[in-house]
Amino acid sequence: MPACKQCSSAFEITKDDLAFYEKVSPVFNGKKELIPPPTLCPDCRLQRRFAFRNEWKLYHRKCDFTGKQLISVYSPDKPYVVVDPGTWWSDAYDPLKYGRDFDFSRPFFEQFDDLNRAVPKLAIQNAKSENCEYTNYSAENRNCYLVVGGLGAEDCLHSYRIFYSSNCVDCFDLIRCQRCYECSESHTLFGCISCRNCQNSSNLIHCIDCSGCQDCYGCAGLRNKKFHIYNTPLPEEQYKEKVRELGVIPVPLVKRDIEELHLRVPRRYTQIIQSEGSTGDQLLECRNCTDCFTFKHGHDCRFCLIGDNSRDCYDSNFCDNCELQYNCSNLEKNYQNICGMFIWYCKDMLYCMNCFNSTRSFGCSGLKKHSYCIMNKQYTEEEYEKLVPRIMEHMRKTPYQSPDGSGTGQAGEWGLFFDPRLSPFGYNESLAHEYFPLTQKETEVRGWKWHDDSEPQEQYLGPDYIVPEEIADIPDDITKHILRCSVTGKPYKIIPQELKFYREMGIPIPRKCPDQRHLERMALRNPRKLWKRNCAKCREEIQTTYAPERPEIVYCEECYLATVY
Repeated sequence: MPACKQCSSAFEITKDDLAFYEKVSPVFNGKKELIPPPTLCPDCRLQRRFAFRNEWKLYHRKCDFTGKQLISVYSPDKPYVVVDPGTWWSDAYDPLKYGRDFDFSRPFFEQFDDLNRAVPKLAIQNAKSENCEYTNYSAENRNCYLVVGGLGAEDCLHSYRIFYSSNCVDCFDLIRCQRCYECSESHTLFGCISCRNCQNSSNLIHCIDCSGCQDCYGCAGLRNKKFHIYNTPLPEEQYKEKVRELGVIPVPLVKRDIEELHLRVPRRYTQIIQSEGSTGDQLLECRNCTDCFTFKHGHDCRFCLIGDNSRDCYDSNFCDNCELQYNCSNLEKNYQNICGMFIWYCKDMLYCMNCFNSTRSFGCSGLKKHSYCIMNKQYTEEEYEKLVPRIMEHMRKTPYQSPDGSGTGQAGEWGLFFDPRLSPFGYNESLAHEYFPLTQKETEVRGWKWHDDSEPQEQYLGPDYIVPEEIADIPDDITKHILRCSVTGKPYKIIPQELKFYREMGIPIPRKCPDQRHLERMALRNPRKLWKRNCAKCREEIQTTYAPERPEIVYCEECYLATVY
């Protein structure tokens, strides 16, 4: 097995992988321009892609075309032209205005960086939504605030990857849920609080892996049960009285009891539901998807993280309704794209960013309904077919070297994702920092950017606001005050819709800022990594996201199903 040229870890390249690289390689003049096998491990490849995605860091700045105040993923100090979505989609913006000839005396990445700096950027990725100014990578939402990755959501706050759900706060990866708080990786829930991996249930509190259940507290692994506490049945009135005593947000002693019960109940080795021939975690109705995570309705994919209804994709993330994607991120309804970022409704795009409804283009940024473009310059089909193979050959011959001297072990640029030095974001603003944390020094040694967000917090804060313990004691004017996070010290606010939700659900005001709550929620997920260990019951070897040293009781699929049913 080869060793990764960035982190030195060994990784596998299978015959199936090589067959896919050949399958997805573009054809010009009847000749396949083969993609070389990767020299970076899957994690390092993922890190490069995530370095270009800023999800949560939002800033106030002005549209560089109209002067209008807007919300943007680009901080005001960024050297980019940033425009509001309405202007960007209008005739006022022509991406071909920024076109230029390819210079065969310079590396491609260097030239693309020059182009990308000049081409105007969408301030935020938010489409077809109403009253959702503070949502990102989202579409078709209504009355949402600080939601990332929402689709068809309504009245949701502080949540990540929320689909066709309403009145959900501080949640992650929910589908068709209503009135939920701090729930994750679940679907079809109503009125649930602090639940994970639950389905088709209502009024659950602090439950994991429950399905078809109602009115349960602190339970794990239940099926079609009602009025249970710690997996023990109780009469309805006794159940309700005990829940009032335990509280929605448990005191440390109750929390310890819940955690101890959860450790005693066997866990499914991985959440792979109605799937075949697949490995990873949080897979639903997938076939032949290996090393994939948080993936639904996928076919014949590998190294894909977060997506739905895609097939024949490798090394692709946030990949929905796509086919034949390689080394791409943030994709919607695409076909056969290579090394792209934020590409929607496109086909045969190579090394492109922020492009929509376009086809057969190379090294472009910000295209809208264009074809046969190179570096944002228009060509005829014949000219395009001749020039692109020359550029690919140039990329193969262009030595690639990282600033820290590590390189990638690859002869040239062709087949590599964009160099993280080209990212418009500081590493600590990007999703890469969440998955692969680095210090400022470690980041700068690699030549990657770091965003200085050390603006004095005191300018936002007066005296500390004392938040009452009980939600019933919270005054309306709390929404006019700035609170201080109990962990990070960062300022944050409670908005009126949020206060209304907490009151209706009987939930105390959170003492941590939304960013900290998001990080802690993400930390509850199992790592997006597989280990070999043995089923605790039959001793068969399994591949699981539970590391061998973890204390949970982990069963293989057969033993698990025999236990819960």
